[in-house]
Amino acid sequence: MQPLGALWVLLCLARPLLGVAAPESFSLSAPENVTIQSYNFDNVLKWSPVTAINGSVTYSVEWRFKTRIASEDKVWKKVNCKDITKPECNFNHERNHDCIILHVRAEQGELKSAWTETKPFRAREDTILGPPRAINVSSEGTMIHIGFLPPFEPAENKTEYFEYLIEYWEESTSEILRVLSKNRRETFKNLKERTVYCFQVTASIPHVILTCQKSEIKCQETTTDSMRILHIVLIFGFAIFILIGIFVCIMFIQKYRSVIKALWKPPLTIPSHFKEDLQNLHVTVVEEFQNCAGEDHWDNVSEISEQIETVTDNFTDQNQELTVEEHR
Repeated sequence: MQPLGALWVLLCLARPLLGVAAPESFSLSAPENVTIQSYNFDNVLKWSPVTAINGSVTYSVEWRFKTRIASEDKVWKKVNCKDITKPECNFNHERNHDCIILHVRAEQGELKSAWTETKPFRAREDTILGPPRAINVSSEGTMIHIGFLPPFEPAENKTEYFEYLIEYWEESTSEILRVLSKNRRETFKNLKERTVYCFQVTASIPHVILTCQKSEIKCQETTTDSMRILHIVLIFGFAIFILIGIFVCIMFIQKYRSVIKALWKPPLTIPSHFKEDLQNLHVTVVEEFQNCAGEDHWDNVSEISEQIETVTDNFTDQNQELTVEEHR
């Protein structure tokens, strides 16, 4: 055993009997560089290792609320980090919105260092929120689908839920478009054909100001709009079908014009009762004539056309003689 170690052992044994304290030079130094690192609400208290006098050093960690009530401020509670040898302690407080203070000290046998306190810590404000995980980007025509997982899966007794800021842009431009969503999967429609789009996602908790990390950039190229091509093909095919139908109809009409005309304008037929009347028309007319001749009175008519012409000529000559005398 080294002389310094032997002297330390003797002093520790004699201290209770003599009622004297251990020399200041042999006390443990308090932990230094005490910090809290919090990532996705996983909290780790870290500090610089304390040099042991002889043997190994262990550490104890306690915490308390930082409140306005003085009585509660003085109540220190144990953390599941007692008699640990590694200079760090994982602690996850159930209520992330509470403000707490931690302190740590080094211990070696009967020797105990002074406590070193941390600054007030509130996980809901001081943690670093990581990026969304497992980002998957795929294209379908002029649409791009993006899916991802949250930075972590909240425990059932926690009320955290996430919002996602999706930033996307054309690879050849610097204009960034933003979409805020609460869904883990989004579809971007009506994009340009044959164009590369890049995506980056950031998760956050509503109404909480946190340091949030962005995801890695994922890029995907759109393809030709298959639906548009299908519509063009269908329209073109329908137009060809109509033209072929019209051509076939014209050829059919020209070839079977007489048949179509006969079907369209059938020959006129006289109804049977009219046909019987027409067959008996001659007999009926003769009978009617005879009946009329027997019943009515007939007068004799003479032709006087030559006498009328002679009178007319005489009257014209007389008018001409009167006209000549008046001129004289």
